Amino acid sequence: MSQAVRPATAGIIFALLAAALYGVSGAIAADVFDQVSPARVSQIRALITAAVLVPYAWHRGVMSPKGQISWLILLGLNLALVGLTFYWALDRLGVGPGATLQFLGPFMVLAWMALVQHRSVARFTWLAAGLAIGGVALITEAWALDDLDLLGLGSGITSAALFAGYFLLGEHLGKTLPALTMITWGFVFASAFWLLVLPIWSFPTDLSGRVWAEIVWVGIGGTALPFLAQFAALRRVASGIVGVVATAEPVIAAGAAWVLLSQSLSPIQIAGGLVVVLAVAAVHRWSVAGVEQPLDGVF
Repeated sequence: MSQAVRPATAGIIFALLAAALYGVSGAIAADVFDQVSPARVSQIRALITAAVLVPYAWHRGVMSPKGQISWLILLGLNLALVGLTFYWALDRLGVGPGATLQFLGPFMVLAWMALVQHRSVARFTWLAAGLAIGGVALITEAWALDDLDLLGLGSGITSAALFAGYFLLGEHLGKTLPALTMITWGFVFASAFWLLVLPIWSFPTDLSGRVWAEIVWVGIGGTALPFLAQFAALRRVASGIVGVVATAEPVIAAGAAWVLLSQSLSPIQIAGGLVVVLAVAAVHRWSVAGVEQPLDGVF
């Protein structure tokens, strides 16, 4: 069945589900940081996700790496580090600003396209990028240097760069591998990285039942399920539409932090977050959608 005749309503629902799961997961992960470090949360997230995806990918018959092991190892390292830097940003900046900073990643991809790949990027795209940078300055209150957590800001920007690298690696690997294959192997190698860096036997075990439940949620409800939902959406509607819906994530993350963690954002920070969301949505809708290719393969 062609992309044009797939049920658009189901695709939008899947995309909203993914954004909601990612957003709520950020707030839940931030709550876990009181008892488990961001590095350990990243480790258990990768292990749980691999444990869920490997049997599913095996059942679907898409585990063959087709000679792309070296690139998949690089993707695994990317996934391990993007999770760590993202959680550092959440821990030090708060859920709303930390989640919003990562959305600079798509604009870094545009810069790579223009400066390295020498592909044409519309002027409107650069205007949207400028608005997004202004929005980030508002939401992080960059002018308040005495209060700005520079390590948190650096972690958020690093996470955005790694997020951009994830897109570029995915584009390269997607020429030969289904999306489910890429993600499964990526988290297998991310898990291997964390097992080498942080031995599993030193993982803290004296955690409450609530914290264990939150950790399991981050691995399944905050990683494996939203990945699958997002790729289910991409099978039904255009990737540009999925991208627009995905920009609901930082808004959902900030709302979840307000409800679950009693974190608050000032009116200026809220305005900055809305500017970033609108800028990214505009790029997806009017610029990126015109050059993106639909993802093929399983999920």
